Amino acid sequence: MIFKKFGRTHVNLVLITVVTVVAATLAGIFYTLQESYAVHMRIKQEYVPALQDLDSFESHLLRSKDLIKEWAFVQRVDEDRNKVEMRELSGGKLKNSFLVFRTSSLKMNDYVKNDFDSLDFYLQNYINMCLEVQALLPSFESYSDPIVQMEAEAFFLDNSGIPLMEQKCKKTLESLRSNLTSKMNTELESLNRQFDRLMIIIGLVALFVVMAGLVIGFFAKQLRLQREETQAQKEVLDQLYQDLTDSIQYAQRLQSTILPTMGNVRQLFPKSLIFYKPKSLVSGDFYWFKNVGGKKLFAAADCTGHGVPGAFMSLVGHNFLNHVTKVFLDPAQILNNVNRLATEVMKTNSSGVRDGMDIALCSYHEDSRTLEYSGANNSIYIVRNNELMELKATKRSIGSFGEQGENFHTQKMQLESSDMLYCFSDGYADQFGGMENKKFMRKNFKSLLCQISSLEISEQEKALQHAFDTWKGNFEQTDDILVIGIRVS
Repeated sequence: MIFKKFGRTHVNLVLITVVTVVAATLAGIFYTLQESYAVHMRIKQEYVPALQDLDSFESHLLRSKDLIKEWAFVQRVDEDRNKVEMRELSGGKLKNSFLVFRTSSLKMNDYVKNDFDSLDFYLQNYINMCLEVQALLPSFESYSDPIVQMEAEAFFLDNSGIPLMEQKCKKTLESLRSNLTSKMNTELESLNRQFDRLMIIIGLVALFVVMAGLVIGFFAKQLRLQREETQAQKEVLDQLYQDLTDSIQYAQRLQSTILPTMGNVRQLFPKSLIFYKPKSLVSGDFYWFKNVGGKKLFAAADCTGHGVPGAFMSLVGHNFLNHVTKVFLDPAQILNNVNRLATEVMKTNSSGVRDGMDIALCSYHEDSRTLEYSGANNSIYIVRNNELMELKATKRSIGSFGEQGENFHTQKMQLESSDMLYCFSDGYADQFGGMENKKFMRKNFKSLLCQISSLEISEQEKALQHAFDTWKGNFEQTDDILVIGIRVS
């Protein structure tokens, strides 16, 4: 009786401790997820629009520089469309573009007001000079006066007039862009710290639950607790499982915000498919599409791990791509700069393995059907007339080896109408199954793509699903799976 009483007291104490620690841990996980989501939304709703407004204003400024120089040196009629466009820019469009950028940026950066005041001053002088040139040469006939022509051209002397003001504007813009980029990098570092903290919390709670389970199991075996006590433990564990499931589903909703819809994808590529099967509710694989600078960019990426760790890595990788492509559009330059950011932000974990990302990144020029590609461990396949061509990746992962080693390189290829282009992660080829429970392998994956490449896009997706289900059978899915297919028009 003494042992029994002693045992019950300690079992109840262990149960109370488990419930308290788990509740506190779940609260910590939920708080960390909320903070991570808030960082993501700040980047999406504040920094991204500000940088877009900066690019828009800079584009208008550069365009106006070309137009006003043409106005001064090329005799054209008053109705010429370039003159009409220049009147619109100097008449308010350029100033309004600056005000939009200033409004979106000062929401986050009150201390850069001096830069904006300087930029406003340079811009106003620039616009005034443009207006003076237009006033000197208001009509086609005014170009015949050599004195007036000389006065107008004097505004374009090196290191003075319009060129000087334009350079001052550009220099101030670079300072503002650097400031915004630095603050966004700080936010990304904060996101990574939240991720590290979440991993620590999950590890601690897992260790604690295991230890608590051993203690409870020992006393349960010795004392054979009453049905009511056993049921109470079951309800606690059920609640723990439900709370953890709710947290993972929250992470799934967070990840879904970065993935484009199939409708958005097919606005860029009408004949395209995405075969996407996460191993868990959330995935370390993600796909990315962007239309910028006359180029259609897209990528298939595979981040370290799967489940919640992989999902957080995919969020970081997605933000890196969006950030870098505001400046760089060449695939190799994009990957080299993403690798630089990853080296700064990602840290080696306790096992000594650095978090990383494998990726196939493409840029497609629709008018010329030219494909540019660069890859980190992820190749791409082009199937033409049932023959497969492979553009091979650089044998290194993003973020795995710092800035040392081989840089990424861009490969170019001329595509033809009806070519099928495939980007993918390694999940499909690495799936275990078949009669002997072996990997599907790249060789079989290539053969499958050749067989289905001539089918309609919808039929190709069905064929990929059927082949996967047939091979996997009753075995567990090995990894996250992603296959992107695009038919060249």
